[in-house]
Amino acid sequence: MKKTLCLAAGLLMVCSLHAASGINYDGNKLDLNNDFTRTECGTMAKKVMKEVSGLACSRQTPGFLWAHGDENLGSDRKIIAVKPSGELAMTVSVNTGSADRDDWEDIATGSFDGKNYVFIGAIGDNDLQYADAYYIFYFEEPSITSGSQTINANYIRFGYPDNAAHNTETLMYDNIEQAFYIADKADGVCSLYRLPFQTNYGTSIQKLTKVCELGNGDKFKAATGGDISPDGQWMAIKNEKYILLWSRQGDESLSTTAQRRPVQIAAYEAEAQGESLAWADGYTFYTTSDQKKDTPIYRYTRAGGVIPPDDPETPETPEQPAEPQSPKLYEVMMSNHYSAFIPADDNTKLQAYFLSGESEPTIESYKVNSGTTWEQDGNSITLTGSDESTLSYTLVTEAVEPCSFTTHEMELNGTETWIKGAYGFDATKKWRFSKTDDDYSREIAGRTHIEFFLPACDTVVLKSMESKERDARVYVNGEAVGGVFKLLISGSTFAVNQNAPFMLSIVSAQSSGDGGVRAIRLARRIKTAVETTATDDCSSHSVHKIITNGQLFILRDGQTFTITGAQVK
Repeated sequence: MKKTLCLAAGLLMVCSLHAASGINYDGNKLDLNNDFTRTECGTMAKKVMKEVSGLACSRQTPGFLWAHGDENLGSDRKIIAVKPSGELAMTVSVNTGSADRDDWEDIATGSFDGKNYVFIGAIGDNDLQYADAYYIFYFEEPSITSGSQTINANYIRFGYPDNAAHNTETLMYDNIEQAFYIADKADGVCSLYRLPFQTNYGTSIQKLTKVCELGNGDKFKAATGGDISPDGQWMAIKNEKYILLWSRQGDESLSTTAQRRPVQIAAYEAEAQGESLAWADGYTFYTTSDQKKDTPIYRYTRAGGVIPPDDPETPETPEQPAEPQSPKLYEVMMSNHYSAFIPADDNTKLQAYFLSGESEPTIESYKVNSGTTWEQDGNSITLTGSDESTLSYTLVTEAVEPCSFTTHEMELNGTETWIKGAYGFDATKKWRFSKTDDDYSREIAGRTHIEFFLPACDTVVLKSMESKERDARVYVNGEAVGGVFKLLISGSTFAVNQNAPFMLSIVSAQSSGDGGVRAIRLARRIKTAVETTATDDCSSHSVHKIITNGQLFILRDGQTFTITGAQVK
């Protein structure tokens, strides 16, 4: 009788285990994997790295993590090495050369030909605009020590087999096959793709091979991150709510593994904007989130694994004599508050613009790297670095005619000659602008601001691109107009009160990404016929601006007018 009871209890336990189930994956619910325990091992402070989009474990210096953020332009094109506790160990600036592509979404590490590599995926595409302009930047992994360094990266450019644009946030590398596996961030069924790693692709565009679809998109969709364990045994792919786990059987290809049903890791707790997953070994992986605040780092350890230390010792950087530095130019500010920039089609020029009819501006200030000297002879500028190498530029200034005044809204189309210094025009984002470090910092590439050369007007309405709203600052002839405001899709209104043509600057005040301006509308003060002929101000009348439900009105002598001059009855 006792044996019977034990047998029955054992059967009951087995049945209970099999009854545990997860999300609907392919018409059936997944089994839950209960082998992992979850602990909070550290915090990624926002001052160290804000909005962490990618995470990978170091192979060159085990115990450390590589991370990168969402913002990957200019000085922000970098990765950092941190301890699992979140403490910063090293910063690596990444020079991607001519492959000027942001939207870094994931990072991976792996071995090839006896060397350890870091792989960075410039694979994001929220607006589905790139089609075949997706990049994997790669370089030999440096040893992690204290301090910082700069590395030149190679790249692989690729597209998808359907020749369409795909938004993707998951880049994985398989050490067994020495190949990349990429899962797209589809709102429905996510697909998995494969590309062998080679160092001799050159600049040709590679095509991914589609492996399979992942589930049916009922619950598991919008894949945000993943990784393959260094031994090739495990592949984990996550979204914000779930982590799925595949186990490789024998020496099969990972493409075969991916076509079997995974299991769902029970220990995972949903992370807001959870985009990062990194395997340390076959027993441990880490996750963290893409947020604008201090964010926890979580460690998941499989039964039988050895828990790695949260605070490994950082190897000291051996002291070496400072190497001579080549000259670098960071900023040139003109006397009219315009930031000169180097045009993309001529890196020997410094281009600056000014308002037609005003005095030609001169260089007011500049920034160069340490050890570099600056000499100017007329419009010729020479920089000399501590290594004695030189950079030469010719300053070119150009007068800009302001646009003509009109009360009609102007939908911007990229042909505007009175918009200068912008990041560039894009069919979706229109006239784009981007953020660097400070609210009104400027970089020599001219990517932090847009200048509008406008006629005399009282009020300006700016509309953001149709897909995004942005926090921004506005400057009139270099002077700030209020503080940070929200650039709205429906239009943001502010007063400039300019009686002569002027230069208006708009700058993103966000911590990442870029925005755009798609339309502008101008308005003048409301004046009577007497005022129009006798005087050009409204000092003899009571004139006020009011905003009601987002609409600007002019209140004059007790009467209300729209900004086009029509009286509101």
